[in-house]
Parts: sequence; C-alpha cells; structure tokens
Amino acid sequence: MRTKTKKIKAAKRSIIIGLFIIGSLVTLFPSASAGLIFNLQSQLNMSWGNETEEPLIPRGEIRTLTLVITHSIARGPAGDAVLVSLAGSIIPIQISVIETPSWCTATISQGTLWVTVQPNLITTVETQLSIQVENDAPAYQLGYIKVKATAEQTGLIEAYESEFTLTFLPAYKSFISPSFPESYSKDVGPMDTIVFPIKIENLGNARTIVFLNIVSIPNDWVALVTDQLVLEERAGSTATAYLVVKPPKSFGYHNDEATIRVSMQPVYADDYSKKGEITSQNFLVQSRGFSTPGFDIILFLGALASISFIISLNRRRKK
Repeated sequence: MRTKTKKIKAAKRSIIIGLFIIGSLVTLFPSASAGLIFNLQSQLNMSWGNETEEPLIPRGEIRTLTLVITHSIARGPAGDAVLVSLAGSIIPIQISVIETPSWCTATISQGTLWVTVQPNLITTVETQLSIQVENDAPAYQLGYIKVKATAEQTGLIEAYESEFTLTFLPAYKSFISPSFPESYSKDVGPMDTIVFPIKIENLGNARTIVFLNIVSIPNDWVALVTDQLVLEERAGSTATAYLVVKPPKSFGYHNDEATIRVSMQPVYADDYSKKGEITSQNFLVQSRGFSTPGFDIILFLGALASISFIISLNRRRKK
C-alpha cells in the first residue's frame, strides 16, 4: 500500500516539475519561437449547405447561407502538455469576404467569432453570409465568392489563415421596356392603313425573345403585328416591332373608334420554359371619312367604256 502511495506522489512530482519546465521555457523564449518548438497551430475549415444550388433571382431576393467554421489545434509530440496548460484560452477568428463579382453583394453577419481552447476537442462556430445579385448579373453564368478565415495567434498557438470559395448561379430575370415613338393613338381614313412602331428595350440579364400577339380587336377591323423580336444580351439592346391596322371600309361615311390590345411576353432565348411576365398595351385608332369600296373599279370600267365609245365613233367617221 505504501509502495502505491509513493508511486502516486512521484507521478505528481513529475507532473509539477514538467509544468515548471514548460513554464520556464515559455518565459525564456518569445511566443513565436516557443510556438515553433511546441508546434502548436490553429487549423480552420469551413462548410455550408446547399443553399446556392438554386439560382439566385436578381434583385428579387437575399440568399442567406450558414457558414460553419471548424477549429482544431495541430501540435507536435511536445505540444500536448502545453496545450493542457492553455485550456480555456480564447482564440479570436476573423471572417471576411475578400472577392465577389462586380454584380454581386455579399456580407457577413458577424465578422469576429471566438473559440475556447479545449485539448483533443474540435470546436465549431457559425456565422451567416448574405448574397444578393444585381439586375445585370449574367443569367446562369457561374459566380464566385471568396471568404477568408483567420485565427489570431493566442499565446503559443500560432495564427492560421485560409481562403474558401463558394459558387452560385444568377437566375434569368426578364425585364422589357416598350415605348411608342409615334404614340399609341392615331387617326386614319377608312380607305387607309396605319402603322404603329413598338420599340422594345431589354433591361434583363440575358438574350431574350419577345413574343407579340393581338389579344383583342373589334369586328370588321384588321390588324397584324410582328410576332417576335430578338433582344441581345447586353443591357439596353433594342428592337422594333410593327402593328399594322386597317379600319372597316364599308361604303359611306365613317366615324369609328377601336381599341386594339397587344401582348408582349419575354422568354429566355436559350430555354423557352423560362418566361417573364406578360406586358399589354392598348392602341387607340379613330377612323373618319368617306369610304367608297369598289368605286375605283367603277371609274375604271367607266373610263374603259368611254375610250371604247370614242374609238368606235372615230371608226364611223372614217367610213
């Protein structure tokens, strides 16, 4: 029994002496040199979920990811006892966004985190990364965000720094702006045809096809519209469609009014299943004046008969 007690006392003395030696070395050597001797260094890893698998709608949402930062301490054979003596120390960890595309904004909710030194344990902390993309973000082109994580030096534990890259895709956002250089209201004679130019500007983030369609037109009126336009990818790209309208031309005096409704729908040029909202515009036409359908034919036949009569009369005179 006494032998066992002596062994316990001897072990305690060894531990005390060991800690005394470690403390003396820490006092004698600067922190950086001591860190090299004991080979203590923070290690960081970062992970996140699958929140970026779904494309981000430009200006339509703010996507928030949870960044999980894992902290551990690498050490050599001589570092275990020192690490025990450092248990409970606080290590600050700085998280920052260092690179984004020009059309993307990314922010960290909490840039400074803290972990407590726990020998033989891995510690995790979390922060949030919020991402928003602008209207000019190119549709379905890969975007990169670089995040830097830095564990500051604490006592004999050396600092550590690492960069992590996450990827995402902006979604297609259709946005067109129609304008009417010659107005959307005109007067026309019953025997005439009127043309409305429809200028459409692409304010979206991809090459877009605009489908046009006549939604409503009064009876006896005739209207045709350019069925589709192609708008190039660059912002501000324009193209012009034309609406051609012909009023009723039944015989007599006309004082007719009509509202013709045209719809415009943008569609992603590379995938017709991705459609934008339908925009509609009313065009107002007033038809005033006399209509004499077929009267030109009557005049022609009358002139032809007159010529025939004159020719016949001249023949008789010659005889």
